[in-house]
Amino acid sequence: MSDEQTIRILIADDHMVVRQGIRTVIEDVPEFEIVAEAGDGEEALRLVREVGPDVVVLDVTMPGKTGLEVAREIREAGHDVAVLILSMHDDPEYVLQAVRAGADGYVLKDVAPGELREAIRAVASGKEFFTPRVTHQLSVALREELEREQRRARIDSLTGREREVLLGIADGKTNREIAQELGISPRTVETHRERVMAKLRTRTVAGLTRLVIEHGLAEE
Repeated sequence: MSDEQTIRILIADDHMVVRQGIRTVIEDVPEFEIVAEAGDGEEALRLVREVGPDVVVLDVTMPGKTGLEVAREIREAGHDVAVLILSMHDDPEYVLQAVRAGADGYVLKDVAPGELREAIRAVASGKEFFTPRVTHQLSVALREELEREQRRARIDSLTGREREVLLGIADGKTNREIAQELGISPRTVETHRERVMAKLRTRTVAGLTRLVIEHGLAEE
């Protein structure tokens, strides 16, 4: 923060009406000073360098560079500015990407004015601020990411032969057809099939096929 009294704020959003709305919410707060506005990502980065705000309020979807790209470049450049994402998107992946990009907070555009002001104060003081709905979505995104990593680890645990059998199953082949293709017995194929299902924790052909598609195994 520039001094003990003033939080200098840069507003970055490609819609003028949104910028005006944010300005209306915060401009009457004594400790807030709006020092600049940007209509796209490139302009936001330039103003961060030139004006040196304490907080930049960033939209996610902007022309040129997205808010997430701006946040990432701010962090990579080492600028001493808090990044608050203000977005209409509450998709878990957006929230997770924002955190990875270095955002200090993430609030939705439908928040109450008081909550936006609270968020700005929080990130300006070095704290993080995520509205409850965003916190939930972040939890969902982290859980989904962990599940993907666990599925990938289980796939990586397959032997070469088990992977061949898996691809045959996903291709709709019978045990006998897979056996003929691999030069092994149908009984051996069945053994491999059982091991694959146990390792991947699915007992259906549809479930196995979905894993093959999701992880691009047929293309490896």
